[in-house]
Amino acid sequence: MQDIAELERRITAALERITRGVDTLGAAASEAAAPAEDSAEITRLTEALDEERMANAQLNERLRVIRDREAEARAGLEAKIAQLTAELEALHASRAEAVAEMDDILTALTPLIEEASPHA
Repeated sequence: MQDIAELERRITAALERITRGVDTLGAAASEAAAPAEDSAEITRLTEALDEERMANAQLNERLRVIRDREAEARAGLEAKIAQLTAELEALHASRAEAVAEMDDILTALTPLIEEASPHA
């Protein structure tokens, strides 16, 4: 019986050492897996960053195209405004000439009208 108790004690001690060894290996495996998980996370984040950079570059290109179109439209609009301003100034000058001509005509007609009108 004494041999059985001794064997049982030795088996129990061996099982405890095995359990501690398994726990130690599990912790070491977790630590080894952590860098692998970190590496996978870094890879995933790097890919996401690259995608964001590409999207940012595309948005910047679209913005450049829009700004170029806006500058062209602004230049065209400014040219059209300049043309219309010149036309308006020409119309003002033409109207001023017409008014001056009508004043000259009225000045010439006033004596004739006064002669033709009966004096009371």
